[in-house]
Amino acid sequence: MSRNAMIAIVVLIAAVAAVAAAAVLMSGGNSDQKNPEPGPGTYDPTKNAGFTKPVLPVFGNADGNSVIDDADVQLIRKMISENTPLSSYPFADADRDGTVSEKDAGIVSKIISNQSTDLWFMDQYDLVAGEYRFVKVSYPLRNLVTQNADMLLLTMMIDADDKVAGYIANIDNYPNEFYKVTHNNVSKSLGNTARYIAPKDWEAIKNLDVELGNVGGIGAILVHSESALGDYKNDILAAGIPLVYLRCTDPVYSMDAALLLGTLLGTENAVKAKDYADECGITVKSVSNAVSKVSEADKKRFISLCMICYIAQSESQYTSIGIQAGGKEMSGLEGNTSVRLQSVEAITQYNGKIDRILNCTTKDCVPLDPAVLWEDQDIRYLEKSSSFQDMIWVNMSMPISCRVMYVASVFYPDIISPQEADEYFQMTVDKYMSYLHKTVDDGFFDVKTDMFTLIDYQDYLDSKGGEIPPEKVDSEYSAIAMANHFVSALDLTQYNGNPYTVEGDDQKASVLPQSGKYYVNYTLYEDAESVYKTAEAEYLGKIGTESAMGGTYTKIDSESGLEEGIGYYVNVPGKIGSMYYAGYIEKCFVELHLARTPELSAEDLENIVSAIVASDSSVSAIEAAKKFDLSLLSGMANAPFSVTGDDMKASVQSELVNGRQYYITYDSNSSASIDFETKKAEFKEKDGTSYMGGVRMAITECGFDDGFGFYGNTDRGFSMIQYVGCKDGCYVDIYLRMNNAEFTQESAEAIVKAAAQTIG
Repeated sequence: MSRNAMIAIVVLIAAVAAVAAAAVLMSGGNSDQKNPEPGPGTYDPTKNAGFTKPVLPVFGNADGNSVIDDADVQLIRKMISENTPLSSYPFADADRDGTVSEKDAGIVSKIISNQSTDLWFMDQYDLVAGEYRFVKVSYPLRNLVTQNADMLLLTMMIDADDKVAGYIANIDNYPNEFYKVTHNNVSKSLGNTARYIAPKDWEAIKNLDVELGNVGGIGAILVHSESALGDYKNDILAAGIPLVYLRCTDPVYSMDAALLLGTLLGTENAVKAKDYADECGITVKSVSNAVSKVSEADKKRFISLCMICYIAQSESQYTSIGIQAGGKEMSGLEGNTSVRLQSVEAITQYNGKIDRILNCTTKDCVPLDPAVLWEDQDIRYLEKSSSFQDMIWVNMSMPISCRVMYVASVFYPDIISPQEADEYFQMTVDKYMSYLHKTVDDGFFDVKTDMFTLIDYQDYLDSKGGEIPPEKVDSEYSAIAMANHFVSALDLTQYNGNPYTVEGDDQKASVLPQSGKYYVNYTLYEDAESVYKTAEAEYLGKIGTESAMGGTYTKIDSESGLEEGIGYYVNVPGKIGSMYYAGYIEKCFVELHLARTPELSAEDLENIVSAIVASDSSVSAIEAAKKFDLSLLSGMANAPFSVTGDDMKASVQSELVNGRQYYITYDSNSSASIDFETKKAEFKEKDGTSYMGGVRMAITECGFDDGFGFYGNTDRGFSMIQYVGCKDGCYVDIYLRMNNAEFTQESAEAIVKAAAQTIG
């Protein structure tokens, strides 16, 4: 679609059908929808047969369009004179007393003239469940508190940030996106919790309410969902602070949210909000119209991700972006939240079923090195996707309508071009985000160069000089995990070159000393066997020959657990013992060179070689799992738990509820050592970090030969244990949740100790 054609569509819709387009996009509701908190003695229009929520659900908006004006006053007075039933225009009842009177006309006149009055409206309490909630605020609304960054951004889009007295959001990570609100000398940071009100945030809210006492206190708190309130909904309502739920991140409902919020704030913001909502509505509608011509068979199939490796469910805001851009959603997950990929194999369930992955991330209005995204450690959960190189990163710091347009340009570039998306975003910046021009040195914020909008795999290749990075070898073995296993399985303090550290990644990793020439290298090759054969020929040429320092190179006969392996050693009398070994397992080639003073014993050689790779354990996984006392798990989430599996792998697992399952797994396969080392390293990195308002607290061995994990008590009414341990070669993975209670150090360790005691 050409730029001229795009403009023509916009002008046509704006001139002829702006209200109708907005109604199609933003209206909803039916007679079955509920009113959770209507308030005593107030009028509930949803109980009228045939009720349809108006574009602007404010009581006093009698005609149900997108603005409150004199037409509403005239309609109310006509209803009074003609005795029109309220069911015909239910929102004519401005005071919600169940009747239409001159008092209602007076309230609407005050709204139009921006005079103080009580104002009733219907917010976006739970649109997915189809529930409505009625709220009364003092109009014009002032002294807002916003929870989460998206809600704060909405106020900036309609030029209402100066009405925000306080905000709770992690905006320190986004200095450009939130430049305006941090420089308006009005809004105050109350906390940086991203998704809900934490205890420290609630204290700050209460203090702000006291500070604003001479102007009526906090006017309202804007939140996205019930969960955003943490544990403080009842406290907030008891304090008399109105709660306003706005779906500010959904491509469709966000327009409705902007229109509603602007109206609550008064006439000046109402005009700006209507302008913004109409602009977004026209854009999304025109994009939807343009891509609607794509046949069902040619629709781009997609899944959306957030936080790198969380799959967005079918009604999530992230999924909605792709749907509005004409894509076909394929997650297969019902709900409006997201589910974490639990293993590197989990993404493969979508292989051959999708064309694109939309990975939604918020990275501020700044340029970004593509490697930051494409080389993140959690990218390993996505690499086995057949659509990995077709993944597109979408910057959620863009306004929502811009996100839709950019995604449409990815799905159907012959219909919506990338250039059109850039032009539209630039127009949006100039009109609604002009403060961004102050964040760049030349005074002009160019969306093509001053921030990242989309990043694809080609961008990543270009950032590497246009060269294709070495192709990763797909293997069940991880080089870094095997190197970590070697270090944990062998006491390297006895060997020269100490201390040793592990460096590398899943493709190539080394165990290296602080000084000296010794090493243990793990490297993945597509044909590891042929690499080994080259090393084998070299080693065979050494065995039986004399060392220049004295002694004879002697073959090592110890068993390694590799598919094939060969090595030799030499003890130089009174000086040092030195050894080399090479081998492979699956696609992993390993080569090592270690030494010990004054010499290497047969036991040393056996210990070194056996540490190269784990072996299957003699522990029966199912018998160990059966010994676990299930009564210890009776209070856990998704109970009851049951035991399933066989000698090599078994699980004490909960019921599957809402797609989630908790477990204690026992794995006697040698390959489990890889996942064990990977998770142990991940858990150690997270030790002591914040966890949904709490802190991850370390759990150490607790009866295992090796292990590490943590428990975390959140501010959201649940607690977690995540732990991995190894005993007698059997690997145990613990993932448990407790609702409405907290783990103590003792209770968390008791679970872990009980699992360890079942082995042996």
